[in-house]
Amino acid sequence: MSPDLDGVPGLPIGEVLPELRIPPLPAASTAAGVLAFVKLHEPSGEIGWAVRVTSDMDDEEVLGLLVGYVEHLKQQAASSWDSTDPTRAED
Repeated sequence: MSPDLDGVPGLPIGEVLPELRIPPLPAASTAAGVLAFVKLHEPSGEIGWAVRVTSDMDDEEVLGLLVGYVEHLKQQAASSWDSTDPTRAED
């Protein structure tokens, strides 16, 4: 175990999230850090969220990742819009 930025012992990600599966990383690459949003089923029955960031990622790197990913999602959403929608005004 290695400590995180707050001095709390860290655990291998597979021990914390053993029931979850994600696609593998590209061949010959090595993981260097993780930013994870974890959807939780709370004991109360409600849905909650947890955010985990490995200690090697600084705030500027996390912000850059978030901004870039939000832009990616916006572009994906915009490209999925149906251009044949009859309610859209003609240009």
